[in-house]
Amino acid sequence: MNLIAQNSGLLHWLVGDRPDRAGTPALQWANLPESWGVFVLLAIVGVICYAVFWMYRREINTCPMPVKLAMAVMRLAVLLLFLLLYLKPSLYFQKIDEVRQPIECLRDISLSLDRGDKYQSEEQVKRLAKLTGADAAAIAEGSVSRSDLLNKAFAKHPELLEKFRERGPVRVVDFSDGSKSLELIPSLTKEEREKEDTPKEESEQEQETLVFKFPELQPSGSATDIWQALKTVLDGSSPPAAIVLVSEGQHNGSEDPLEMARRAGIMGIPIYTIGVGDPNPPKNISVSDVFVRSEAYPNEPFEVEAIIQTSGRSETNLPGSLRVTLLQQSVGQDGQLDTPVEIQTRDIPVPENSNRIRLDFAHSGLPQPGDYQYTVRCETFPDETQTDDNEALAPKLLKILDDDVRVLLVSGLPSWDYQQVYKLLWRDPNIHVSSWLQSLDETRSQPGNNEYVINRLPTTLPELLEFDVIMLLDPNPIEFDEQWVQLLKDYCKVNGRGLLYMAGPQFTSEFFTKPSLDGFRELVPVTFGDLEEVRFKEKLAEATDDSAGKMLTVPYNMQHPVMSFRAESEENQRTWSKMPGIYWSFPALEAKPTASVLMERGDLVSAKGNQPLMVAGRYGAGSVLYFGFQGTWRWRPVGLQAQFFERFWIQVVRFLVKTGARGERRGSINHEKSEYELGERITLISKLLNEEYQPETRDNIEVVVQSAEDGRQQKVLLKRLPKQNGQYEGVFPASRVGSYTAKIDWGKNSKGEELVKSANFKVVSPSAELGSYWLNEKLMRDISSQSGGKYFRLDSIEQLPAELPNTVDKFTRNSPPEPLWDASWLLRMSVFLLPVILLTIEWACRKWYKLL
Repeated sequence: MNLIAQNSGLLHWLVGDRPDRAGTPALQWANLPESWGVFVLLAIVGVICYAVFWMYRREINTCPMPVKLAMAVMRLAVLLLFLLLYLKPSLYFQKIDEVRQPIECLRDISLSLDRGDKYQSEEQVKRLAKLTGADAAAIAEGSVSRSDLLNKAFAKHPELLEKFRERGPVRVVDFSDGSKSLELIPSLTKEEREKEDTPKEESEQEQETLVFKFPELQPSGSATDIWQALKTVLDGSSPPAAIVLVSEGQHNGSEDPLEMARRAGIMGIPIYTIGVGDPNPPKNISVSDVFVRSEAYPNEPFEVEAIIQTSGRSETNLPGSLRVTLLQQSVGQDGQLDTPVEIQTRDIPVPENSNRIRLDFAHSGLPQPGDYQYTVRCETFPDETQTDDNEALAPKLLKILDDDVRVLLVSGLPSWDYQQVYKLLWRDPNIHVSSWLQSLDETRSQPGNNEYVINRLPTTLPELLEFDVIMLLDPNPIEFDEQWVQLLKDYCKVNGRGLLYMAGPQFTSEFFTKPSLDGFRELVPVTFGDLEEVRFKEKLAEATDDSAGKMLTVPYNMQHPVMSFRAESEENQRTWSKMPGIYWSFPALEAKPTASVLMERGDLVSAKGNQPLMVAGRYGAGSVLYFGFQGTWRWRPVGLQAQFFERFWIQVVRFLVKTGARGERRGSINHEKSEYELGERITLISKLLNEEYQPETRDNIEVVVQSAEDGRQQKVLLKRLPKQNGQYEGVFPASRVGSYTAKIDWGKNSKGEELVKSANFKVVSPSAELGSYWLNEKLMRDISSQSGGKYFRLDSIEQLPAELPNTVDKFTRNSPPEPLWDASWLLRMSVFLLPVILLTIEWACRKWYKLL
């Protein structure tokens, strides 16, 4: 048991200044007895006192009584001093520390903080301009972002942070779909508080500079998860005194943030919310994107696609539909755009809730070669708050090519595919078709475009080279031999022309199993089993029921020139899903390593995977397409007037021409879709040929991804797929919003085109951040009220520090005790000299008065 003697003034006088010790001096008795020992000690003291006075009272009368009493007191003082030494008085220093609980400052860094607001309240604009120092007109027109307003407010008023620090240390945490602690700003020290209370001269105030400041808020997040941010704080090991939440309140996480607000209220942690932005939902419609293909042939149909972004539909005064117009401008020889011409006008319904609308304009084609610019314009809402985004240009021009194509169409029988494909090619003014129908009577002339009619099958290489593309639709092998197959190899490999082979139930089995045509297997981009296996599989397929087979497209090849009906992979996939199934297919085993599988059969699976139906590959410098099925004519009912059937076959012809001798390209870069949200993973896939037009064998290929806005470049490494020469893949995150081009710089071909076709894509803000971005005051107020806090708008942020709780925890720290006589030289001398002096005086008195 320790007794503390609190007379700090006397102790301070006794001990003097101790620069090595901080705090208030205090005294304790190290050997002070406890419990009944105290009474024993008091009894001993009493006995000693009685004994001393009794002894001096019995002394002889030669000494006066006052002197006797004085000597008794001196004797008693010495005894009590010895008792004091036994009790061991000890000195220690006591310091009381004040610890203030931190204030958590949660800041929303989602991309919605990077946009400005067109405030509808002039008074609020004035207050924000006064608070931030920004131009009031710029704030009113929405050109100052929310994050800039926040940063300017704290930069102009550094005293706000000092007032925060008076309440406790400030921990700055940024959050979006996760939380990241940035900095812990310490609270004001005792010395700083004393300086705050001490008047300063103006010169001293000017010389002082603030050490601490809020880090700038930089929006980059893809979501606003307030629930997760609050949960992270409340689950921490040291609960804060209060939480300051800065956000626009558009929570798009999966959990309810009010649940965390109620929990904070139970824990006694108030949440003070700061609402950023205009609480009035904007009425706006914008044309966010316009897509158009880069090239087309004269009179070739194409589509212009637009993305319309709407908000504010919940207002009762908004129309039920909007008019959207497609404008076309031709580019003159001097590069100047002609007067816009209205091509189409569409009325679209405005959805009940803010959303994106995809709009397709079907163009029948252009007759004249040249470059064309397309613009999509949308009418404005009544009282629309932002009208400068109601029109958008396509990011690239459409080039109408002036090349004519000559096609040799060979078919064993007049199948439905043959008849429909021939009619389509014959009608196209830029395609000259020569047909060789093997079953046609010799007395009848072969079909074809006027002077391009042939009277025999070409049998020499010069004759074959008159054609840009050869299309074999289930040909009868009776007219072909080993020499003709070799001509086809030279036609593709050396001269870079295009070849298509469509399998059929009549002749394909014989064609691929005929010994003299074995070399044809090298041409097609698929492999088969041995002859017996092929015959067995074909017989097995004939024995199955006649229900339609499952036709599957390959997602990562949906942007292949043959497969691409629309700019967006999702829309493209939706169109292909409408195509009827197939009723017959030839049993190919698998695609060759460098080939691209465009279509598979989902109901016929082997150890190698799904059976390939449509495969694109290379043979030397030429392109080869393999169709393992018939029945494309069944696609005619899809779309308007067989639009997708016709577009598919025109794309087949253009692909075989463009990637062959006329194209001279050695590869391309493909991606899964043309638009990605921020934070998504972008996968680039490339198929590359070397200078000899053979599959590239290098392990890595470097792709440069360049921003269209500022030219900033990023290098992405594509790695060769295992055991697949010529096929490369690379993945990287979408980290910045904007338009991008991915390219491999291998030079250009004879036509001035890139040897490796580049890929264009766009990175946009997450849809969760685009749909609702106005200030959700109701949620922010509810969070504050549920937790016991208070809501503030940004323009009233100066009132916040006074509302913050001043929570102080006091902790007492004692220094190790030391004997009192070691505390100073005065006490040390007193303890040892005082008994000697008193006993000496008593002895002298006793001698003087002749006492015993």
